[in-house]
Amino acid sequence: MGRMGMALRCAPRRTGAALAMAALAVVSLAVAILTVAALLGPAMADGAAAESGAGTRLQIGAGSEHGAPLPAPPADEFRQWLPAALAGDAAAQYELGRAYADGALTREDLAEAARWYHQAADQGNARAQNDLAMLYTKGLGVSQDYVQAYVWFDLAAARFGAGQRHDQAIEMRDMMGAFLTPEQFAEARRLSEEKQAQGE
Repeated sequence: MGRMGMALRCAPRRTGAALAMAALAVVSLAVAILTVAALLGPAMADGAAAESGAGTRLQIGAGSEHGAPLPAPPADEFRQWLPAALAGDAAAQYELGRAYADGALTREDLAEAARWYHQAADQGNARAQNDLAMLYTKGLGVSQDYVQAYVWFDLAAARFGAGQRHDQAIEMRDMMGAFLTPEQFAEARRLSEEKQAQGE
């Protein structure tokens, strides 16, 4: 077979590869467009809402014309919590962690969320302890670690006190305990008791 025959044989492969790459590019573009639309949709759909910063989770002090608090836009959310978080405020650290976990700033960043949760959890913030435990349970933003998950669920349960959050933390702690070997369980109990003694 001459060069012409080989070229004809290779042409379908090249064409197929080119079509596959083009399809992949179209899918990637569609995903990017949908992501941007999900983030900016409410603001694009309603100009007044965009100007007021409506559509995000965090509430700020200023009220609307009806007296209801207006949600802060992502940039304002970051500016609101970052200085206090850097200064060591556990509540601000937790809120900043949630902002990263929810993708409320620019994109979801679970590693950064875990970092802020950990700082707040070390100071005894029960919600941060609970959410950090969930990340360890699933291996999101951190390496999956059932010992650490057990520890933080145990600490969160102790901080929550009686109620639904306490009961859920206990249930998750016991679920993690079921995955541990006797040695791992003993280590988890030791770590939890140490942290409780330190006020965490």
